[in-house]
Amino acid sequence: MEQLTNLVISDRELMTISALLAKLMNDTNATSTMLLDKSGQVVAVQGAESRSKATNLGALLAGVFSSSREVARLLNEKDFRSIFQQGVQENIYTAMVEEQWLLVIIFDKLTHIGLVKVLSKKASDELGRILERVRNDTSRTKSSVINLQFRSSVEDTIDLLFRD
Repeated sequence: MEQLTNLVISDRELMTISALLAKLMNDTNATSTMLLDKSGQVVAVQGAESRSKATNLGALLAGVFSSSREVARLLNEKDFRSIFQQGVQENIYTAMVEEQWLLVIIFDKLTHIGLVKVLSKKASDELGRILERVRNDTSRTKSSVINLQFRSSVEDTIDLLFRD
């Protein structure tokens, strides 16, 4: 299966994803929402989580999700499509979007899990449509989006590293 790192999400699509995550966060009264690929790479994050904390959470939550799918296999289940982790102060609901992404909602004990499940299903469907368009758009490649200044900087750094 194609990994997210082979896909290019345009600024417009990323803004749409971020707006959808912000709406979900507001509608569920969550503290944070995130979209990850299955490897744990953060696509977008909204809310209280800093980017570095989101990166760590993303990797850990992807691992938990992967483990739960193995548990499903051992139980002769096709797979588990969502995970609910309940803490004393914070709860985490993680749901699969399509077969490649994870939607994560972090919320406190005052938010009802039923509301989170219903609204996350609606958001997952919308995210699925957006991400399917990204996956099917073969006209975009990484090289077409890399900033020329960034590319030049990388080339200069490589030249410095391998200078005789």
